[in-house]
Amino acid sequence: MARRQSKNDDELSSSSSAGSGSEEEQSDDSTSEQSSSGEVPMKEDMDDASEQQDNESSSSDDEIDSKQMKNNAGDSNSPDDDSGSSSDGGDDDSEDEVMKHASSSFQQPAISKSWTVLTTHSPCYTGGTVALSHKSNLAQLAADDDKESSQPFILAQRGGDVSIIEASTGLLLRTVRKGTSFEGGNLDENEDEDDDEEEMMDAEAITAFALSPNNRDLIAVTRSHLVRKYNLAVPADDGYEEVEKQGKNDKKESTDASGKPEQQSVISIKQPAKVTFSFGKSGHKLPVTKVAFHPSGIFFATGSVDGLVKVWDIRNGYATHALHPTSAASGGGRGTYAVSCIQWRPTSASLILAIGREDGSISIHDLLLNAQDTKSASMPVAVLRDHISAVTCVAWSSEGSGGGSTSSSGSRKHGSGVFFSSGRDSVINTWLISEQEVTDTSSSPKSKKRRKSREDEGTNRATSVKVTYQRIRTLPVYEQVESMILLPRRFRQSLESRGRSEVLSRKQIVLATCGTKGVVRLWTAISGDKDAGVQNAVSDLSLFASQSESDAFGEDMGGYTSLHLTSDDNNILAIDAEQNMAFLQLDWTNADKTELGLVSNRAIVGHNGEILDLSVIPGLHKNPVSGVKEQAVAVATNSSQVRIFGVAENNDSSSDDHPHTALSPRGILDGHTAIVLSLDCSPCGRYLATAGKDKSMRIWNVPTRTCVAIATGHTEAVGSVAMSNKIGCYDVGGKAAESGAGAFAVTCSKDRTLKVWSLPGSAVLDKTDDEITLNARLSIRAHEKDINIVSVAPNDSLIATGSQDKTIKLWRTSDLALHGTLKGHKRGVWDCQFSQHDRVLATGSGDRTVKLWSIADCSCVRTFQGHMASVLRVRFIGTGLQLLSSGSDGLIKLWTIRTNECESTIDGHDDKIWALDLSQTTGTLFSGGADSKIAVWRDTTKEKDDEKREAEEKNILMEQTLSNHLRHKRYEQALELALELDKPQQVLKVLTDILEKDAASSRGIETLQKHAANWQLDKLVQILRYCREWNTRARNSHIAMLVVKAIVTTIPAAKLATYQGVPEILAGIAPYAERHFERLDGMVGNSYLLDYTLFSMGSIHGESKVEGYDEWLANRKYLPPKVQEGRIQIGGSLIVEGKKGHNDENGGSSDEDVMTIGDSDTEDEDE
Repeated sequence: MARRQSKNDDELSSSSSAGSGSEEEQSDDSTSEQSSSGEVPMKEDMDDASEQQDNESSSSDDEIDSKQMKNNAGDSNSPDDDSGSSSDGGDDDSEDEVMKHASSSFQQPAISKSWTVLTTHSPCYTGGTVALSHKSNLAQLAADDDKESSQPFILAQRGGDVSIIEASTGLLLRTVRKGTSFEGGNLDENEDEDDDEEEMMDAEAITAFALSPNNRDLIAVTRSHLVRKYNLAVPADDGYEEVEKQGKNDKKESTDASGKPEQQSVISIKQPAKVTFSFGKSGHKLPVTKVAFHPSGIFFATGSVDGLVKVWDIRNGYATHALHPTSAASGGGRGTYAVSCIQWRPTSASLILAIGREDGSISIHDLLLNAQDTKSASMPVAVLRDHISAVTCVAWSSEGSGGGSTSSSGSRKHGSGVFFSSGRDSVINTWLISEQEVTDTSSSPKSKKRRKSREDEGTNRATSVKVTYQRIRTLPVYEQVESMILLPRRFRQSLESRGRSEVLSRKQIVLATCGTKGVVRLWTAISGDKDAGVQNAVSDLSLFASQSESDAFGEDMGGYTSLHLTSDDNNILAIDAEQNMAFLQLDWTNADKTELGLVSNRAIVGHNGEILDLSVIPGLHKNPVSGVKEQAVAVATNSSQVRIFGVAENNDSSSDDHPHTALSPRGILDGHTAIVLSLDCSPCGRYLATAGKDKSMRIWNVPTRTCVAIATGHTEAVGSVAMSNKIGCYDVGGKAAESGAGAFAVTCSKDRTLKVWSLPGSAVLDKTDDEITLNARLSIRAHEKDINIVSVAPNDSLIATGSQDKTIKLWRTSDLALHGTLKGHKRGVWDCQFSQHDRVLATGSGDRTVKLWSIADCSCVRTFQGHMASVLRVRFIGTGLQLLSSGSDGLIKLWTIRTNECESTIDGHDDKIWALDLSQTTGTLFSGGADSKIAVWRDTTKEKDDEKREAEEKNILMEQTLSNHLRHKRYEQALELALELDKPQQVLKVLTDILEKDAASSRGIETLQKHAANWQLDKLVQILRYCREWNTRARNSHIAMLVVKAIVTTIPAAKLATYQGVPEILAGIAPYAERHFERLDGMVGNSYLLDYTLFSMGSIHGESKVEGYDEWLANRKYLPPKVQEGRIQIGGSLIVEGKKGHNDENGGSSDEDVMTIGDSDTEDEDE
């Protein structure tokens, strides 16, 4: 649904693209105004002129952006909440009171740089199946595990996924398929995925699911008809590992006694749930919509739109029964047999299944009654056709035999009792279950001898059990029943424990129903004497208790869709058509305690829709349930209701790991007849003003949640509303208030008018029981196009309006006289905000810029550029030195006014951020957008600075300790400390000293090998990365190779290959190592040239031997040249080509004895 009403086509075209002449004229006007700017009274020196954007270069982009904004959101805008700037002096006592209130107890840092999300309210339920954790296993889990395991949770469908919600707080913890990556800022999915990948994701969407009685196993059926078993207590491995069914003999899951994954708490895991078994295709032709677990947790049933119901054995992994619909005598067309409900009889000893279908029939199957006959076992024991519309729910009473026992003849009994059914035909039918044994006499032998033999063996004749469901009562409830549950005795015991045993007796049967009328009702019936006749077995159902009109959801909103009993059996969870979850409790509705009713004690909002606006209610309010003080915020969604949320005050930074603080509903303001577009709260926190598409403005009393005044007079939708900012003026009443000295509210509309409404004062607003009609004190046609936003100064002296005509106008509150016009934006203005500390005004526009204006001379003093789309909201923070802005790009940017720079960009939304407000009490920031998400942020600049300072201090201390270790030659301690500090140069220095020390003591690399044996995997990978970098330089390659040698000689190669990242690092070391070895080998070979030269020079002195030459020859470290096969080998690898001549008999030599080693540097003189 679009955020605002759209304009006419001619207005859209004129607003989206303006002529070049008008653009130049506007630019000239704004330039002239800026050039004449005088003194700007700000705390910091600012430039006198603002930067102007190039009209021609940005005209096409602006036109596209403007059209997109108008198509998606319309032209009337969401208003701002509390705003203001003073245009006059601050000598007024009321203004001092406002300033004191604004700066309350919370003190923000002078310059903010970092914001962290405190909690978010993301859509957790979008319609479909809802399941609650079961009661039976909670006590056992609490005894076996920690307290966290016993906390109840809720499973709800969220698109194609299943969300896990903490029942106590309503916090969305994770989803089954994505874990905690469902958050908008952490989504793993790429928006530019191919169509094939999107279709594959749709095929994996979950259409139905059921939770096992053990609260850990989840059976889910996907759109592609795959049936999978998830373990909610085991996180999924990387790569999403499945265990596919290989055949009938494959009965084991991926976990066994030896390698069973560790079981954790369902609510403590952040990863997706692990798929422990896949049953393969379901066998249904159409989508599966219903899944139900047997109380034993061994079997489950799946029901489809095609009418087929299949029963599965979870231990063996295959379907045991296929239950087809039976045709009625009158027949039926395609689709009339779609399964509408599946319910097992709540006894573990029996396998009785009731199937309700769209044609109004109910099939009762007893899978154990005729288990010996496969054909008979799949046939229903009874088919009930008394309903004329879809059967939505059935229930068995606990009175009577539960089934599963055997008769005296040995045949299995079905069980007696009472059966209830209801549907969309607006009736509740009561059925009496009876059974009788029938002897099989179908085969009558003709021979007398055989007949006599059969009579003698009469006790061995085949007997069967005939089951009968007889309708004995029909109660018209005058609404389509969508859900019905039978309240167990534990629910009644909780009532008796509170002294209400006289209200409900133990013989009474209690049913809870809900439907299209949006009222939850309790019905009671008394079990009679079984021997008194069929009609007296159970009395008629009578209304016992129901919701009051104020607590009921209502028929106009769509009614309720389902009911569930909480795990503690004290509350009923009601799901309405707007995806809200209300917890209802039976309690007295009057002071005399004579009437009982269902009272809502808390609620969980599953889906807000598009967040259009929000306003923080000043002050801390006490939670009526927990008693904890919390911050309240009013939220306007795309509905006619305004929702009040509360978030507990939490300053503990440790809660970031698992924030249990959640936005919880605290009430609903219902009075508008159309979508609410804007709201604003008074600075005292007692009154809230709302306006919407019903062309009216309402004033609400926040503590009582009642409407105390209404203002009508606009001819079009009211797009923005603002209230006066002086706290003391709300107590002014009588003629003074009518003349304008009291509090007031300002509205602007699509009809381009601005109206000021006087409020009668708190004495009248707090005591009135009826809605007061307000009269407009002042009214004026303010702009030539739609007015998007209105804001009031802190001292109530000025009113600012922003419009689609690209201008901002300042009006005097006393008579709505024009104070000035601010021109400079190239697109429509979406928001304007007064500063509470300086005489400046901040504006955000569709031209993607934020501008800061001087109120004194109406000139632009700053322009902030950085958003990639239209700027929708602007807020001052701290002492007015910084700005927060939100845009259609889903980003929140933090600007420093003095430097004109963006300090931080906050990414927490996936769509336009329409709402932004700051709490002056706690300093928290609230944001809401079109992605249906409400985010609560807190300033973590101080924490980040403290952490940085502590890290620097620790680093300095560790560096000093490292220097001390090196000075005292404590190399082992120095190495560990250098690795912890992640200083490669210091590690290299320490390793060099260690190797030199070992070389001096002839120990080789013994010390390095001892260290390598004790290194953990992270340190081992860290050192190998250092070696890879050192090995790239010849100067450090020797140390790197020795370290690698110490590692590979200490740790087996097979073990090294299993370490993550180690093979890749070694592969990067190998090429440089080969290059270094080739260089060293060549250098060693070249050194033999000197050796050979010295060897040849030994015969210079003729026959006589030089003294000491033999000793040198014996002690030299290089081997003499060798002659092998006519080639002279010098060194280890260098072969010097040459030819060895033989001396003649006279001992002379010839030219052939000359050998050439290498190439000569001089040319032959003969050449």
